[in-house]
Amino acid sequence: MEDNIDKIFKNKLKSLKQSKFLIALSGGVDSMVLADLFNKNKLDFSIAHCNFKLRSKESDDDEDFVLNWCAKNKIQSYISRFNTTNYCKKNKIGIQEGTRNLRYDWFYKLKDLYNFDYIVTAHHLDDQIETYLINSMRGSGLNGLVGIPEKQNNLFRPLLEILKDQILEYAKSNNIDFREDSSNLKNDYYRNMIRNSIIPEFKRFDDNVMLKFQTTINNLKSTKIFADITLNEIKSKIFDLSENNIKINIDDLKKLKPLDYYVHHLFVEFKFDFKEIIKLFKSDSGKYIKSNSHKLTKKKNYLIITKND
Repeated sequence: MEDNIDKIFKNKLKSLKQSKFLIALSGGVDSMVLADLFNKNKLDFSIAHCNFKLRSKESDDDEDFVLNWCAKNKIQSYISRFNTTNYCKKNKIGIQEGTRNLRYDWFYKLKDLYNFDYIVTAHHLDDQIETYLINSMRGSGLNGLVGIPEKQNNLFRPLLEILKDQILEYAKSNNIDFREDSSNLKNDYYRNMIRNSIIPEFKRFDDNVMLKFQTTINNLKSTKIFADITLNEIKSKIFDLSENNIKINIDDLKKLKPLDYYVHHLFVEFKFDFKEIIKLFKSDSGKYIKSNSHKLTKKKNYLIITKND
C-alpha cells in the first residue's frame, strides 16, 4: 500500500520537480501525509496553516503542532489567524463557505507574494466521491458530477486517486503524527453526514464500492471531454466572431436538440440565464438581456453578444 502511494505521488510530480509549492497544512492526517511525501522527495515547498479560531484551544494546538513540525524539518511556514465568525456574519454566509473563501484568498496572496507555482491541497479519493454524491443530491449536471479537478488555477491535488484508508495506513507505517479535528465527527454538514453515515453503509454491502464510484467518475470525465469537444465544434460553426461582437443565427440554435442543454452550455461563459436566451428567440428585434459582463441583443433573426460598456 505504501509503495502504491509513493508510486502514484512520484508519477504525479514527475514533470513538476523544479516547481515551487505551497502546501495547505491543517495538521490532520491527509495533509501530514502529503507534507511527508513532499519532504521525503526533497521538493521545494513551504507550509501555509489557517487558524480559523473556531475550536478554541484545539485550533491553537493545531497551529502549534504545525509550527513544531516545520521547525523540526526546517520548512518555511506561514500562519494566518482569522476571525471567521465575524467574517461570516459580515458577509452573511455560512461557516463552510467563509472558511473556504478566507483560506483560498490568503493562499493566492501568498502564491503571488512569494512566487509559488502551485498551491497544494490534500484532497483524496474519498473527498472526490463525497463531492460526487453531494452534487448528485443537488441535481448537478455533468460539470458537477465529474468532481474535483486534479489541477485548476494553480491548485494541485496529487492525492486524488488515493483512498483515505490508504492514507491512514501510510501514516501508521511511517509513524506520522497528526491532529484529529473533533468537528469532523459531527454530522452538522452534508459532507460529514455522507462521510460518517452514508458511505459506511455502502461499504457494509460492498467492500469495493469506493473503487466503483471512482470508475463512474472517470467514465463521466470521459463523457465530459467528448461533450466539450462537440460543443466547441458547434460553437466554431454557428458563432460568427468579429472584433466587437459575436453573431449567432437563431435558426441554427433552434436545430440543436436538446435545446436547453445546448443553449446553456454554449452561452455559459457569458453568464446568461439560458431560459431568458430562449425567450429572446420570439422577442421583438432590439430586445436584450444582460449579465455582469455581457449583453445579448436580438436583431432580426440573430443574437448579438457584446461586452458591457
